[in-house]
Amino acid sequence: MTGIDRSVRRWTRGPRQSLRLLIVAGCAVACGACGSTPTGNGGTVNAALLDSAFALAQQQPNLTSLVVARDGAIERQAYFAGGGPDTPQDVRSVTKSVVSLLTGIALERGYLRSLDQNLGELLGPLAPSDPAKAAITLRHLLTMTSGLGGDELADPSLYNQWAAAPDQLAYVWDLPLIASPGTQFNYYSPTYYVLSRILTRTAGQTTSDFAREALFIPLGIAPPQWETDDQGFVNGGAGLRLTPMDMVALGNLVLTSGRAGGNQVVSASWVQAATGRKIATNALSFASGYGYGWWTGQSAGTDYVFATGYGGQFIVVVPQKRLVVTAAMRWSGVGTATASAQWQAIMDLIMRRIMPAY
Repeated sequence: MTGIDRSVRRWTRGPRQSLRLLIVAGCAVACGACGSTPTGNGGTVNAALLDSAFALAQQQPNLTSLVVARDGAIERQAYFAGGGPDTPQDVRSVTKSVVSLLTGIALERGYLRSLDQNLGELLGPLAPSDPAKAAITLRHLLTMTSGLGGDELADPSLYNQWAAAPDQLAYVWDLPLIASPGTQFNYYSPTYYVLSRILTRTAGQTTSDFAREALFIPLGIAPPQWETDDQGFVNGGAGLRLTPMDMVALGNLVLTSGRAGGNQVVSASWVQAATGRKIATNALSFASGYGYGWWTGQSAGTDYVFATGYGGQFIVVVPQKRLVVTAAMRWSGVGTATASAQWQAIMDLIMRRIMPAY
C-alpha cells in the first residue's frame, strides 16, 4: 500500500467529480445496516459478533464505508462521515490489484506474451539502458521483486519523492538495484506505474481506456477517476477512485474466479495465479505472502486474499466462507501514524470479528 499521506499536486484527475469533503461526524447508515437481516445464502451467521463489528466500526472516526457480501449479495453495509454506496474515493494501493487483473486480461488477449518478458522487450526505447534493469520481467514487477527502489512500507516518503519527480519513468530507471530481481520482496509502488506504462504501450490505448472496456464496463462500474502524470500516463500504483459498490464488484470477481454477469471477464487461471502466494513478505500483520498485486494470509485456518491501500482501504476475499468484505477510510491529511493505526484497526475488525461471524 502506497505510503503517500497527502495529495501530490502534480498528478491530475480524471472526469469524475472530486470526492466531497467528509465532515459529517458519527454514523450515516444505509437501511438495514446496523441490524441482523435474513440473507438466504445458507450457513450459520453469528449475528451478535457481526453486530459488534459494526458497532466498533462506528467508533472509527475516519471510516467511510464497511460492507459485507456473501455469495454476491450484500449482507450488511454501513456508511460514515459522509460516505455512501456510490461515493467514490481514492483507494490508494487497491489500484495495484486492479492493474494485476488488467495484466491477466492483456495476457489472454495476446497483448502480452509471457510473464517472463523483460523491460527491454516490452518497452523498447523507453526501457532502462542498464542491461541488468532491462532484464527485469513482468513477473518481477507484479510480485514486488524487481529490486528497484527502497522499502516504501518503512519509508513512505519514497513514494512522494517519486511522485514529485518531473519524469516518473526516468526517475525509476535512475534508482539503484538494491537486490537481484526475483530474490527479495521489496514493496515499491512506482513499479506498478511501470506496469501501467507497459499496458499502455502493448494494448495501444491508455490504461484507463483499457480498464474501462475490458474490466469496468463488464462489472457495471462507471468509468472511474484515475490519477495521471503530467504526460497523461495513468498511475498504476495508486490514485484510482472507486465506490464501495465498485470494490464489492471487484471482490466478487475474484471470489467467482473471474466471472461476472455470466461472462468470464478475467481467466480463472489468472485469478488463481494472481491470488496465490508467490513470495513471503514479513511486511504486514495478517499478510504473510504476496501474489500478483494481491496480498495473501490465513486466520484460524482460513485462507484469504486482499487488496489494500494506505490508511485503511480494503477488499478482502474469503473463498472458504464465500465472503467479500470491503472498507474505506479517509487518509489524506491524517498523518502516517494515524493512517497506520486505522489500517490496523479495520484489519483487526475484519479478521477478528467479521470473518469469525461466518
